[in-house]
Amino acid sequence: MSDALLALFAKAPIPGEVKTRLCPPLSLTEAASLYEAMLLDILDQHARFEGAERVLWYTPPAAASWFERSAGGRYRLRPQEGPDLGARMGTLFRAHAREGYGRMVLRGTDSPTLPLERVSAAFDALERAELVLCPDRDGGYNLIGLRAPCDALFELEMSRASVLEQTVARAREKGLCVEILPPHHDVDTAEDLSRIREALSAEHTPRTLRWFQNARGSIG
Repeated sequence: MSDALLALFAKAPIPGEVKTRLCPPLSLTEAASLYEAMLLDILDQHARFEGAERVLWYTPPAAASWFERSAGGRYRLRPQEGPDLGARMGTLFRAHAREGYGRMVLRGTDSPTLPLERVSAAFDALERAELVLCPDRDGGYNLIGLRAPCDALFELEMSRASVLEQTVARAREKGLCVEILPPHHDVDTAEDLSRIREALSAEHTPRTLRWFQNARGSIG
């Protein structure tokens, strides 16, 4: 068994439950359909990733059948466990460490244009560092890799703009060697819509590109 594991965190694309910070200018239904397009593109991208087992952690548990259809047997599926995002992330790393993995990378599903090379770089970085992070542009991160669980990294308010800074500080308090990858952007706010549209391609993000091509003019 390889010691490398790639995990994805995803939500079911339910209106009112995903991407609500995009509303307005989007309606709740439009925001959910955009997230679904991004998620399906990301699942396709990483299904081609070699050298690591792939696991999709999803929420809510009742959406299991949707993820079974969408993942298409390409991912091992697990429901997210925990009362909040930090707890669920901590659970993920503990669970996979118990399975024997020594390089674990978790990425979110808010950044469909994150290059696959960035994921490969994260696994490479874990050969020399104990924690690797890819910053997003609002003070958080869209990818985290660990060689071993460290619950203290997730005992923070994950929605704050200072979460990257606080995570790095907490890691150094714990004596972890940290490597930071080049930043990339998520799609979280209305301002992100124009930025992401510029980076889409028919090859890597066909559904997301199609969503923008069909979107209303009010999106800008």
